[in-house]
Amino acid sequence: MSNLKYLHCVYKITNGMKSALEEVPKRSGMYNWMFLFKGEMVPFNELTKDYIEKFDVVQVNLSPVDQILVQEVRDKIGDNSSTLLIANNDYIAEAWGSWGSHPIYYQQVQKIPDAVFGTEPYQTSQLRDDAYCIPHPTQTKVLKHIGNDDVDDRPSVATLYHWWEGRSYTQSALLNRLKKKYPKLWTRLYAYTPQNDSCKRWQKVMFDEQMSLMKYPDFIRSLQRNRFMYENCHYHTYGRTSVDTACLRIPSVGTDRVFSMKYCFPNMVSDPMDATKQLKIMDKVLQGGEWLDEQMDYAYEKVEYFNYKNSKERYMNMIEETRKRLGK
Repeated sequence: MSNLKYLHCVYKITNGMKSALEEVPKRSGMYNWMFLFKGEMVPFNELTKDYIEKFDVVQVNLSPVDQILVQEVRDKIGDNSSTLLIANNDYIAEAWGSWGSHPIYYQQVQKIPDAVFGTEPYQTSQLRDDAYCIPHPTQTKVLKHIGNDDVDDRPSVATLYHWWEGRSYTQSALLNRLKKKYPKLWTRLYAYTPQNDSCKRWQKVMFDEQMSLMKYPDFIRSLQRNRFMYENCHYHTYGRTSVDTACLRIPSVGTDRVFSMKYCFPNMVSDPMDATKQLKIMDKVLQGGEWLDEQMDYAYEKVEYFNYKNSKERYMNMIEETRKRLGK
């Protein structure tokens, strides 16, 4: 089945979703499944059984707002349909407790779909026993075509604020230590949402620039200006921004909790609290030279793991194995 008929079902198509679906280039992450398979996105209240029958797969995200849809979509598919119900989790497991739902409830929801997949190994290990690990795809070819020719004259570093983690203290402290050796270093904090930050009272003096959430094309253009990225997530995640930076040849230093960081930049990661090692790596990045060229050549090649072709192969393997298991 080379041309999978794919439908993504959501509770509601928000204005944010509409905007994301219209972006050029397309943001890396979950929506790329729809682009990869040339599929559709439909809100649940417009979904009928007859319409479902046109598709090989209906996929539902296991985000808190969409979990309620899983049984509802299953009921609409019925017992005798060849259409598969696939559910994906791309929320970090360390944050599941913030949902306020009973842990057993989430285990029960995962029993309903025909197959479940997560986006990185540790998160997937927290899902049901037969869950697949399939990172979301990225249009690597397009990002590589964009390249990275707009770097600031001054040394600058991008760092990310993860709203579901809600911390910026340690990366700010480390970057300020780096500034003692590189006083002209300019720091940018991206995707900052102050309402989730316990350290928000100090933000104006902690970073040179605070960047709120941006449309993906604007984010990429801004990201290109930086000499390197500092990804210091303390939780286990797939890390689509590290895929972006590998395509753009932006050196990325940071945490071994992020799957794409470990995969693309293995010599530039450490425990997220190992400031000594991170500072040494950042110093090597700012010095440049042969070592850095080797790391970037490696990342530029390895990032193709996340391209459309390889992602499709992993997804189709899940579909074929699921059909065989269910006899469909």
